[in-house]
Formats: sequence, structure tokens, C-alpha cells
Amino acid sequence: MMNSLQTIPVLIFATGLTVHSPHLRAAFSVPEIVSIAQASNNLPVVKSAGLSPDMDVPWSKPVKIIDPFEGEFVGVFDRNTLGSSLYHEGSKQIISLWTRSSIRVLVTINSARAESFFYTAGVVYPRPDYLKFVTTRKVTKLLIKVGQQVFKLDGSDGTFAVSKELATALKNAPDKNLDIRLLLEGGQTVDSKIGKGTVKAWQSVY
Repeated sequence: MMNSLQTIPVLIFATGLTVHSPHLRAAFSVPEIVSIAQASNNLPVVKSAGLSPDMDVPWSKPVKIIDPFEGEFVGVFDRNTLGSSLYHEGSKQIISLWTRSSIRVLVTINSARAESFFYTAGVVYPRPDYLKFVTTRKVTKLLIKVGQQVFKLDGSDGTFAVSKELATALKNAPDKNLDIRLLLEGGQTVDSKIGKGTVKAWQSVY
């Protein structure tokens, strides 16, 4: 069994792919799916649904995802950094992908270790040749607050199914930042926000 706390170099991509289950798609009617497909023709194209710490995608905008394993669908990627900066040691990065059938979440924690030191005027300084690591954490529960409603989702490997009720709430969410809470394996909670740009993009996804 793999440890839920895995350390990987920044240059290594974490795919985080999960196959869409047919029963998730069944929650939506054929006309709705056709309408979404037609609307996606003019959207930017992203060639993978995988999440990774250093991914380069249009953030907080509707995109058409063409994944070699999962097919074509519309989604929006969101990223929020908790800490003084993205590269600050100990800072957390919350990356998520919101699609019609599921929400995927990746939590990373930045850390660094100096490999050597040098001395100047009696003071010890770390050398610039230090190693940076990104530690990923497993998300077991996702809480989303939309207005006065709180949706509590149980997931598997950071993936959470979207019910029709939740899809409707997200589509009609007020155009402002939205609060979410992540429960990590081991009991730790991380509170974060979804920016209003992503919230507005939900109207094209749901």
C-alpha cells in the first residue's frame, strides 16, 4: 500500500487521472450533453485532464479537454496558493478541475533542503544549490459552501462526483469568491477559496 504522503521532485508530473464512470454521465440528459459539446467548439484546448504541481493551462476559464484516456469534455481549472508565495517553503497549492461529472483536487506542499553551506565573516549561509520538493496530500472529503448551502462530498483519490443538485448550485452560484474545505487523510483540514473567475466559468460547465 502506498503512503498517502508522497514526495516527488518538482519536475515530475503527477497525472492524477481518473476514468469517468458511465453512471455519473447518466445524471444528465442527452440534450444537455449535446448543448455543452456544441458550446465547446470555440474554447481553448487542453490535451490532458491530469493535475500536476507545475502544470501550464488557462486558469479560471472554460476549456475543452481532449484526454487520450477519457475523451472530450468541458472543464475549468482552478489554482489557489496558501502562503506568502507559490515557492515559499511550507506553502500549499490547491489545484482543482471542475467538470460536469466530477471535481478533482490536488493539494501540494512546497519544501526545500539545503545541500551545503558556505561561510562569510563568521556567518553561515546555505548555498543556492538546494533541492526543492513538492509533497502531495490525499483529499478524502470536500466541502463546498454555495450561498447558505454546504455540500459534503466523499471522494476517492481526490475525485468527487457531481450530483445534479450540486451542478445546479454551482451554475447559479453568486459571482464572487466561494469557500471550500478539504479534509486530508489523517484528519487535517485545509480551508481555501475558489476565485470568482472560476465561479463565473462554471456557467459554461454546468
